[in-house]
Amino acid sequence: MPLKSPFASWRDLSAEQRRHIQMAAGGITVSWALAALMACSTTGAQALLYQQLGGVAKIEAVTDRTLERVSTDPRTKRSFDGIKMPFLKKSVAAYVCKVADGPCVYEGETMANSHAKSNISGAEFDIMVAVMREELDRAGASEGAKNELLRRLAPTRRDIVKY
Repeated sequence: MPLKSPFASWRDLSAEQRRHIQMAAGGITVSWALAALMACSTTGAQALLYQQLGGVAKIEAVTDRTLERVSTDPRTKRSFDGIKMPFLKKSVAAYVCKVADGPCVYEGETMANSHAKSNISGAEFDIMVAVMREELDRAGASEGAKNELLRRLAPTRRDIVKY
């Protein structure tokens, strides 16, 4: 047996009942819209850092350009003498991607072991950070994502800098 509505039609409702229904429908619509907006902003806020940085491809591009610049800069290029740059670029990109919660697997040495004989100075390290910051800006990384990545990478200084 079909269910019967208590009202035959919209016209059978009083003006006050119609107003209440309209307000309730409007409230439901606004609630759904707010829930959808909150879901979108929550997703953005919870996005992994590597996603905020533009994904694996952008991280690879940033690390590639950073290493290209510092390996040819007169102030830092001595640190890259004899280094196989294609291997280094791949390794650094994987490391940065991993630090940023990306899907990459870093299979290299610890920072202390890989830099043990490099005699990297604090100034050289600082130049690398400045260049990476510039490349992150160039890639369109947000200020928050850039700062978070650099905050996560900062502890490597004690393992890399020798003087």
